[in-house]
Amino acid sequence: MIRPVAARDRILRAAETCLRRDGIRRTTVAAVADEAGLSRAYVYRFFADKPTLLSAALIRRDEEFWLAARLRVAGAASIAEMIAEAVLLSRASPLGPLALELAEREPEAFAEVVGTYVHEVVPGLSDFWIRQLEEAAGRGLLRDELDIEVTAEWVVRIVVSLVGVPGRRVDVDDREELVEFLRTYVAPALEGQPRR
Repeated sequence: MIRPVAARDRILRAAETCLRRDGIRRTTVAAVADEAGLSRAYVYRFFADKPTLLSAALIRRDEEFWLAARLRVAGAASIAEMIAEAVLLSRASPLGPLALELAEREPEAFAEVVGTYVHEVVPGLSDFWIRQLEEAAGRGLLRDELDIEVTAEWVVRIVVSLVGVPGRRVDVDDREELVEFLRTYVAPALEGQPRR
């Protein structure tokens, strides 16, 4: 019997293979199941529908990405800088080359698939931010009275918003401008005094 984590990874790898070979429209749940060597019913245990499955395959990040993210975010000197690093890293590599290629080739199908992005990615990103905020709290960067799990979800929503909907008042690709924006509007809600 295959473990659920291994099965999910196998399904996502198969979905990526199908997407590279066939594109979004021609990739089906049945094709992904065949590629993974699993039944279609088993794939549906993990993913409710085709858009959810393909979205998960497109946003899957490898260990190298998460290592770089951990190092950059944890190395920041303030909460504002931590969030800025996450935004800059995500803006530099939002979904990877396959997603960019598919977005250009099949824009309507791509928009439908990526519509499930937040539902798939928020829980995983929350876990990432819980660990980052626990470490920041240990350094005295986070206000003591904040619930770390709720704060992590709020930070994820800020990052997703800045990455996906950058706006006109702040250049989210400019580190200094982004940090200043976050220091002004986000940091007061989160930051404590650094411990010496």
